[in-house]
Amino acid sequence: MSVSTIPVQNSRFKFGWIILLISATLMTLNHFSLIFILDEPTLFAGFAVFNLYALIVILIPFRRGEKWAWGATWLLPIGLALPALISNDPGIAIFYYAVAAVCGLGLLLTMRDFSSK
Repeated sequence: MSVSTIPVQNSRFKFGWIILLISATLMTLNHFSLIFILDEPTLFAGFAVFNLYALIVILIPFRRGEKWAWGATWLLPIGLALPALISNDPGIAIFYYAVAAVCGLGLLLTMRDFSSK
């Protein structure tokens, strides 16, 4: 029987992980609610599923310290910044860029724990 344990992480890792966890959770809830509020439910359903995938990766393999999860989690800030590039609304673009920057910061805070293994 295999017992998976969460390795001991320093406070920088925990802070970065919490930043990523909160960002992914809030963006999942945001896009899920926009399915019912705005006129493009398919678009926001896709974004909600994308953010839910990132949330699951952050919750389980990222927390365990699996190296592939750190690389895969970079899809979150990239996936948030790309819609801002094509947005015609500067307010929405700033919001997405800000959340992408916060996610990037969270990933950079955890980088040392993944690269030292």
